[in-house]
Amino acid sequence: MCIICSSKAGVRQPTFETIRIMFENNPDGAGYMYARGGKVHIRKGFMDVNSLLNALRREHFTAEDPVVYHFRISTQAGVNPQMTHPFPLSNQRARMKALTADCRCGVAHNGIIHRTADPNNKEYSDTALFVTDYLSDIIRRRSDLRDPSTLNLIQYLAGSKLAIMDGGGYIVTIGNFINERGLLFSNNSYNPRKHFWPASTKRF
Repeated sequence: MCIICSSKAGVRQPTFETIRIMFENNPDGAGYMYARGGKVHIRKGFMDVNSLLNALRREHFTAEDPVVYHFRISTQAGVNPQMTHPFPLSNQRARMKALTADCRCGVAHNGIIHRTADPNNKEYSDTALFVTDYLSDIIRRRSDLRDPSTLNLIQYLAGSKLAIMDGGGYIVTIGNFINERGLLFSNNSYNPRKHFWPASTKRF
């Protein structure tokens, strides 16, 4: 069911070994987002771990960079680069497929959003639909990410875990995350063992 790793400004980045483990345990593609120059920059669609690691080497991220990483296990719309995360905050579905994006806000998700889950939708994942059909109406300004009632609404509607970043580098996590010396993980599949998603999880 995917994993999110969030490194806020001032927090170390995950090691490349941890990156490899997360990819191996969530092997349906990866992406990341970071904030610079007042915008969120999304890079995704990495379908093998070496292409991801090569991209990260070129970024030269340090502890000062706010970065959110995502590793996918597909539950809807198949395994493809376009439905990897993160997604830009937008009401335009076509933008969800972009492998690079510069935007005001980016979103990564862990879990299944039953409100938008549709086994017959082969084009867009439940997360992509949730971003366009719900989040784009809820998050209108940066201050919304600091508003408890707004965050409670998002958690209620999604029923799962998200990391949302704004152009200033502020990251809010929704749902329970594991804190490992400052790094926040949405589940324990950063550990070197496999098969974390429950056997009862329906994979569309």
